[in-house]
Amino acid sequence: MKYKKITFACVLLGLSLYAGVCAATVREVADEAPASKQTIIADKKDKKLLNKKQRAVQITQEKDKIVVSTKPVAKPPAGTIKVPAASRPSLLQEKDGKFYFSGTQLPDDYRNIAIYGEAIASKAQAIAYILAANPAVKLACPVEELVELYWQEAKRENVRPDLALAQSLVETGAYRYGGDVLHHQNNFCGLGTIGGGVRGASFATPQLGVRAHIQHLLAYTQTKRPSTDIVDPRYDLAHNIRLERGVVNTWYGLNGTWAMGSLYCEKIMATYQKILAQQPVEPEIKPAPAEPVKEKNKKKRSMKQRVSEILQEKKIN
Repeated sequence: MKYKKITFACVLLGLSLYAGVCAATVREVADEAPASKQTIIADKKDKKLLNKKQRAVQITQEKDKIVVSTKPVAKPPAGTIKVPAASRPSLLQEKDGKFYFSGTQLPDDYRNIAIYGEAIASKAQAIAYILAANPAVKLACPVEELVELYWQEAKRENVRPDLALAQSLVETGAYRYGGDVLHHQNNFCGLGTIGGGVRGASFATPQLGVRAHIQHLLAYTQTKRPSTDIVDPRYDLAHNIRLERGVVNTWYGLNGTWAMGSLYCEKIMATYQKILAQQPVEPEIKPAPAEPVKEKNKKKRSMKQRVSEILQEKKIN
């Protein structure tokens, strides 16, 4: 019995010692865990700081270097040279209060030149310019007839014929065409062309084509309708738009309305100036041929001889 008690006491003592050892181990592990986390967090912070320092050094070094992009750059087509937009010279230049378009001096105060009025350039100058600008001109009528039609149709509506003709030269490339419109269409101002091969309007005669051009100008510039029957297929559309947004009365007002380009008027005025610069060749006037001079008989005939000749002529008859 005594030994049993001693043995039981020893077992209890061993269990107590084992429990103490386990508790100590658990505390050590518990104490070590936070330390490990702190170490990991500290390591991460140090790495971040290190990365930031390395990045700062790298950025500083890159500032002193030329960074070359590894992305592929599209090459321009062979034979073409790309000029930066900033370095391209403008077509419109101003010098000493004068404006120049592609080297041609524009009229003074050209922005206020009215669409209506009398012509300043002559028909002879217009003909001379067309033949000089396009010696191989192809039209459905002679150049002289086309110029005469512009003077007739434009003057009927009080439109300046010389500037209307200059506009048609701009629209057709001095009647070279070469775009969507063909020369036999008698379309002198690009009516109905929208690109992509669309031919636009066609007219049976040059006169109708010129009339349609003048009518289209009227659609942009006045509220009343033309004095002739409408042949312009786009008159009503253009006229209604201008009535809503406001009509224009100067050639400068066609910039951004008739054409989207901002230098449309300048092109017309430069062409007009070239027309004015022409020195038309006056037709050579040949003197009328002199009447043949009848030769006079050196020796006068007597009265008897003259009577004899008359009697002789009667016998023959």
